[in-house]
Amino acid sequence: MHVRMKLGVAAAATALTGGALGLGAAASAAPPPVPGQNGSHAAHPSPSQPQEEGHGPGAIEVGPQGAAEAMNRLLARDGGRAHWCYGEVLPENGLNVRTGPSLDYPVVGVLARDSKVKTDWDTIERRDGYLWVMMTPHRWIADYKLGPDNGDTVGKWYVKYFNC
Repeated sequence: MHVRMKLGVAAAATALTGGALGLGAAASAAPPPVPGQNGSHAAHPSPSQPQEEGHGPGAIEVGPQGAAEAMNRLLARDGGRAHWCYGEVLPENGLNVRTGPSLDYPVVGVLARDSKVKTDWDTIERRDGYLWVMMTPHRWIADYKLGPDNGDTVGKWYVKYFNC
C-alpha cells in the first residue's frame, strides 16, 4: 500500500507538471499546457501579454556579438560544421514543440527545463522572430529568439548547446 501511494503521488506530480522529456527528446513531448487549467494560463492571451516559445526565465540573453553568431548559423551551412547538435532546454517552464518552423504550426508538446535535445542545424529557418530548428520530422523548436532590429535589444538562447 505504501509503495502504491508513492507511485500514485509521483504519477500525479508528473501529470500536473506536464512531465519531462529527458533523453530521446525528439521521440515525443509532454502535452502542451491546457489554457485556463488551474489558473496557470489565461484562456486567451491578451496582446499585452505576448506569448513566447520559451516559457519563463532561464534563457541566455546575448549581446550584439552573440546575436551575430546566432544569425551566422543561417549562412554557415557547410560540411565542416556540426550537422547534429546536442543541448538542453533552458527556460524554467519549458519550450514549445511544434509540427513546423513557425508560430502558425500547432504546439504538440512542451519540453521541460533540462530536457536533452538533438537538433539538425542544417534545417535552421528564420520566421516569426525566432530561429527554428528541426529535432525530427514534424517536431520543431525555436531555439533562439531574435531581438528587435533597432539594435537596442538583443536575442536569447532557449537551448544551451554543447558541441556547436
